[in-house]
Amino acid sequence: MIQRLAKNKLELIHTMAHEIWPICFKEMISQEQIKYMLEWMYNLKQLQQNFDKGHEFIVLREQEENIGFASFEIRNEKSCVRLHKLYVNPKRHHKGSGRKLLAYIYGVGRKQKLNALDLFVNRTNPAVNFYQKIGFEIVESIDLDIGNGYFMNDYRMKIKI
Repeated sequence: MIQRLAKNKLELIHTMAHEIWPICFKEMISQEQIKYMLEWMYNLKQLQQNFDKGHEFIVLREQEENIGFASFEIRNEKSCVRLHKLYVNPKRHHKGSGRKLLAYIYGVGRKQKLNALDLFVNRTNPAVNFYQKIGFEIVESIDLDIGNGYFMNDYRMKIKI
């Protein structure tokens, strides 16, 4: 079951990110960068600010277990849904959980009559293959200075809705 979260439930996103990120990113970026990025993007104040800017947060739950989460926003000026976050517990990878979260977001975009869904993903993340397999295309490569000597080396990927 996919559940939309209210602003007062964003602590769950904070908790899940701190459980998932150290496992998923350990081969891609340093532990120091993981810690920095978690504090930067997943502190409760930042999550609440994102919520206030129109980001929606969803959680996939199965048998009372939190499996994964995502956040996205409608970008009407670009006729696009921007996927900001999509993370699944590594124990549940390759079981359709990521597809379920994406299908929900894709459906939101269709209802709003938007043209595309886009996202940013680390260029060395195995999720790049997942996204390509389901039809996303690499649009551009971006190196973003996020401070403290760290960079996000990402692809922007896009799929038509």
